[in-house]
Amino acid sequence: MSVVIEERDPVAGLAWTVLRGERTDVMRALGRTHAEAIHAQRVAEDGGWSANVRRARGVAAARFAAVVAATKSLLPLEADELAAIAEGAEVDAHELWAQNLRGDLGRDGTGCSDVSFVGRGGVVLGHNEDGDGDLRGAIRLVTLRIEGDPDMTALWYPGMLPSNAFVTTAAGLAFGMDHVPVRVANQGGAGRHFVARRAQRQQTGDAARAALADIACAGGFAFDVADARSRRTDLIENAAGRVAQVPGGARATCHTNHLRAVDGTREGLAVAPDDVWLVESRSRLAALRSVADEADDAETVRAALRAERVLGRSADLYTFASIVVDQATDTITVQTDGDPWRGRWDAFARGERKDA
Repeated sequence: MSVVIEERDPVAGLAWTVLRGERTDVMRALGRTHAEAIHAQRVAEDGGWSANVRRARGVAAARFAAVVAATKSLLPLEADELAAIAEGAEVDAHELWAQNLRGDLGRDGTGCSDVSFVGRGGVVLGHNEDGDGDLRGAIRLVTLRIEGDPDMTALWYPGMLPSNAFVTTAAGLAFGMDHVPVRVANQGGAGRHFVARRAQRQQTGDAARAALADIACAGGFAFDVADARSRRTDLIENAAGRVAQVPGGARATCHTNHLRAVDGTREGLAVAPDDVWLVESRSRLAALRSVADEADDAETVRAALRAERVLGRSADLYTFASIVVDQATDTITVQTDGDPWRGRWDAFARGERKDA
C-alpha cells in the first residue's frame, strides 16, 4: 500500500509531517522523507553520532549486542519499525540502534521536565523537551496514522524511533519522557525507546500503563502519562527493570532527571551525591516545584515550565519546546523560542492543525 504524506503548516516554528498507511511502509517513508536530516545528524561536527557508534562497536559492544537481542525478542514489531526507518533513510541499521540505545548503555545527559495533575475539568500534562543546543534545528513534529494503531503525533528527533520525547495519541493519552541514569544496564531488558513506543501504540490507558510496567527497560525512563478517558495521571519509572508507579492527583506531580519513585540508592542505580547532572536535576526540580506546586490550569503549568532555572537556555541544556495538554478545554499549547501556539488537542493528535 502506498503512503500518503502531507506537510502541515509549522507549529511554533516546528515543521510537521503527517504519514498515513501500513506500518512498515510508513516507517520506511519516515526515514526516506527525512533522510537528509538524518544524514545531517550523522555527520554533525559535535561527534555525538560517531561517538555512539564507536561505543556500540567498542567498549560497549557486548552490552549493545545483548540489549539489541533482548529488544528484538521482547518487542519485535518496534524493532522492525526502526529497521524500516533505517532502510528508508539508507543508513546502516546498526547506527540507528546505537543512537536509540545511547541512554540504555550509559548516561544520556540531563534535561526535560514534567508537570501533571488532575484538575476539575480533567487531566493536565506539561513537558519541556531539553537537549544539546546543537539539535535546535533538528527537532520537529511527525504524525503517524498507521493501520491498527491510534493516530499519534510525536515531537521527533530524526534518526530516533518516534517515542522518546513527547507523544500524544487519539486514544486520549499523552506521554512525557525524562531520562533517568542507570549505572548498570539490564542486559535482558529492552531499549527504552522501544518500551515507550509499545505503550504509545495502545488503545487504552490501562494497556499503556501495563506496557510501561511489564517490560523492563535496559536503561531508565520516567514516564509522565496523562489518560483523558480515565481522567488520571501517573508517574511510572522503569529503570533497569526496577519499576514504580505513582498515581497523580489534584496537586501537581513534578519530575526532572533523577529517580523519585524507584529507590535510586539501589545497587546499579546509585550515582554520587555530588554528580554534576544529579545536582542540576535536583536544582531544576526544586525550581519547578516552587512555581508549579499550586498549579491549577494549563497556563500556570506553561508558565512554570518557562520559569527561570527551569527553562534551559545554555548550549548544553536548551529547551527546544514546552508542550501542555489540557483536557478541560481540549487544547494543546506548543512554545519554542517565540510566542506559544494553541490548538485543539484531539485534532493535533490526529495530525490536524486546528487553532484554538
